[in-house]
Amino acid sequence: MKLINDDTLEFEEISSDSESILVSRKSYRLPIQDREANLLEANGKTYPLLDISTEGVCIGIEAASPLTSEDIQPSCKLTLGEQCFDGLEGEVVHASLDGDGNWICGIQWLKVEEHTLKSLEKKLATLRKEIFDNA
Repeated sequence: MKLINDDTLEFEEISSDSESILVSRKSYRLPIQDREANLLEANGKTYPLLDISTEGVCIGIEAASPLTSEDIQPSCKLTLGEQCFDGLEGEVVHASLDGDGNWICGIQWLKVEEHTLKSLEKKLATLRKEIFDNA
């Protein structure tokens, strides 16, 4: 889209070349319904998951409990229902306030072992199926 004048827009066709693939989303975060059974544990603290993908998670944090990348390195534990994933390393990539004044914090995984990633992908496929079956 281009701004032609102060009040006119011109729409441009999205190209179908390979460069447009670079800007497409590679994964989608799944919303978490049961926040008591789906948690991130880091530095002795437990945080409820808001959403999850193979690349990372979004967690909820009380306003009085700040979190930094140092809190989630070198390892943290992800609990998804009955299944646990240990030894994940991540970094805080965004933090924002929700409507109640608490923090929403996005964490991107920096290091995930191959067998852990495969198990996580399988679990996310199960969660995705549950979401669509209940829709």
